[in-house]
Amino acid sequence: MSKVFYKSLGKTQTWPDLYQINPSSLTYDDVLLLPQISRIKSRLEIDTKVNFGPYTLTTPIIASPMDTIVDEKMAREMARLGGIAAMPRENIEEKIKICKRLATEEIPCIYTVGLKNGFEDAKALHGNGAKIILVDVAHGGLINSVELAKEIKQKLKVFVITGNIVNFDEAVYYKKMKVDVAKVGIGPGGTCITRLVAGTGFPQLAAIFETVSAGIPVIADGGIKKPGDFAKAIAAGACTIMVGSILAGTDETPGDVVNGQKIARGQASSTYMKDNGVSESKFRAAEGITTKVNVKGPVEDVIEQLMGGLRSAMSYSGAKNISDFQKKAVFVKISRATLNENIPWLENPKVTHI
Repeated sequence: MSKVFYKSLGKTQTWPDLYQINPSSLTYDDVLLLPQISRIKSRLEIDTKVNFGPYTLTTPIIASPMDTIVDEKMAREMARLGGIAAMPRENIEEKIKICKRLATEEIPCIYTVGLKNGFEDAKALHGNGAKIILVDVAHGGLINSVELAKEIKQKLKVFVITGNIVNFDEAVYYKKMKVDVAKVGIGPGGTCITRLVAGTGFPQLAAIFETVSAGIPVIADGGIKKPGDFAKAIAAGACTIMVGSILAGTDETPGDVVNGQKIARGQASSTYMKDNGVSESKFRAAEGITTKVNVKGPVEDVIEQLMGGLRSAMSYSGAKNISDFQKKAVFVKISRATLNENIPWLENPKVTHI
């Protein structure tokens, strides 16, 4: 991972010892990646492969286990594109059937379980070919979620992901409990309102810095609005990203098209909770939204934009592979004025021009 921040005139400083900057305050829009002298002659030279459990991904992107984002069709397409999808945990009987079909064809996929019946569901999925199990809870710091992940790993001998977490202490505990990969992010997702409802969260770039510093592989989950965010997450040390909202409206997402739009919703939204027999009360509030998004064509188009941005970023940093990128990348802390400057000024209403 890169923790290096540029100061000026070739001088740098290293996170978290950043002069007059709160190291825990940083998110994607707070930084840029520094252009560097590069020997890259062509982006065709750039290798984006990452090892991810039993699989090698040429596209380090995971489609999020949201019921309006991933089903069998999306899983097959993500695999074709070199990435992987995480299957939502609803309707476990149907997911087991899907698992058996995909495993028979050796199509990689992540299978998700929750705390309720988690081990039994994981065992059934593993018995039908699942090689990666994700214990997916909103608050990955819950002891019982980590204990479930440990039980699944020890008894079933499968690759286990759990989360979500955001800080160093949680990541140290995950490493101690031998979790294979930590999923990182509380509140940055496009359909998530946890920070507004619970007042709880952590800036996403800082969360990546914190968790990878514990020496555990992490998935940067949420907050990817544009290809540059993807590049910054990988530069900061994430082995992959997880995206959901940015894929919403693509042809491969579940759901019908009505008036040129599809439904997208968070897994903690009121509509999701209602459809899955979870009641809102004084003990549980909805932490996600339901919305409509315009259809946007094949998911391949979105993945190509993300990967094109990553390759460009690696080229600017002079890196031929992901490991090299995470060593060479240098971040620049920017101002609010720079954030406005990032936007093409003909499209920026904050900029007055002739």
